[in-house]
Amino acid sequence: MVWSDGDGAIDRAGPEASGRYVTGLFRFVALTGVSHWIPDEAPEALAELVVEHIGGRG
Repeated sequence: MVWSDGDGAIDRAGPEASGRYVTGLFRFVALTGVSHWIPDEAPEALAELVVEHIGGRG
């Protein structure tokens, strides 16, 4: 779960607690200085996290 501290639509509590409700691999990552629009504002950071997550499923 990738969340950003500048997200005005979703507060931290929900995404951070999401791991309690999934059975698969879960990690919460908070990006700093990014708004709700993570793919537009931090595409490189998001891509790295996605590739890392997919690679971890080996």
